[in-house]
Amino acid sequence: MRSDITRRCFVTTALTALIVPRSAATQTMTTIEGKTFQGTRAPDGVRNDGGEGLRAKSNTAVENCKFLDLGNGAVRISIPVDNLTIENCVAGNLYRFLEDTCSDKANPATLTNFAIKGVIAREIDRGMTRIRYGSHSGTIENVVAYASSQCDLYCVGFQLEDEAHDITYAGAEAHGFRETTRSAGKYWNGDGFSDEHGNHDIRYLSCVATECTDGGFDLKSANVYLDNCTSRSNKRNYRLWGSGKLHRCKSEDPHLYGGTGKSAHFSFHGDADGYVIDRPIVNAAAGNSAPVFLIATTSPLHLEIRNATINAPDAALFAVYGPDPVITWVPDRSSQNITVAQENA
Repeated sequence: MRSDITRRCFVTTALTALIVPRSAATQTMTTIEGKTFQGTRAPDGVRNDGGEGLRAKSNTAVENCKFLDLGNGAVRISIPVDNLTIENCVAGNLYRFLEDTCSDKANPATLTNFAIKGVIAREIDRGMTRIRYGSHSGTIENVVAYASSQCDLYCVGFQLEDEAHDITYAGAEAHGFRETTRSAGKYWNGDGFSDEHGNHDIRYLSCVATECTDGGFDLKSANVYLDNCTSRSNKRNYRLWGSGKLHRCKSEDPHLYGGTGKSAHFSFHGDADGYVIDRPIVNAAAGNSAPVFLIATTSPLHLEIRNATINAPDAALFAVYGPDPVITWVPDRSSQNITVAQENA
């Protein structure tokens, strides 16, 4: 990770500092320190094999713990939880690290004022985190997720659903989330980061997604913001369905691992509204023909491209499958640093 101090780093640190101590200042905290949560999951375990590790409660700090050989929830959110921190932990051989599923449907397991920091997990079969309902006001910072070689269908590194909102990822990484049992004639899923149409005000700061069978960042939320993110060797490095801004984001060598669908650096789908792509850096090796912008929306996309640096010598700049987009160049297209084989596929 970058060691230089920038305004982004300062803002991220400030966000993290504000989220948890607000409640901690007035509540007695329970600290779980240095404990090992050992399950029974075999290396080839499936779904819930191995059991849960810890059922979280409000006003709890989990620090320097190990979570090994567990199923759907090394940490489980089953009731509303406020003021939870998980910090400096390691995990291995899991179905999912953090699972947010209520025990009582009438009482959604909303997670609020939370921080997950400095966690590294390996051999994950389904996902690192799933956060849903109306969960909000959280930071996931310097958390690294490595998928297993036997990922389940619809695997995702970091997943948001329902109406979760106002959540910041900072320095989070997702690597190798690939479906392994989908037939060749089907669309292969497997994302690094995903959010849904009901989510909003989600921030991704200096995050990394690599080698996933679908989107590095597969984002449907409204008003999303990405800054200094890197997406490398995913089928579609940035897969966008909502609205927002991407600033200084890098896309490198999209890769099709199998299944249907085309690879791309930035792809736009459904009823995507409008995006600003500011100072993108796109690099593709010779022979990589994935288009820079694949646009397959149901209505005209409004896309503003600012100060691009694009080096994709064997690719098209645009591939459009649907209504023609409205493209705005700032500055003019001719003044931007773009090397492609052709303008349109």
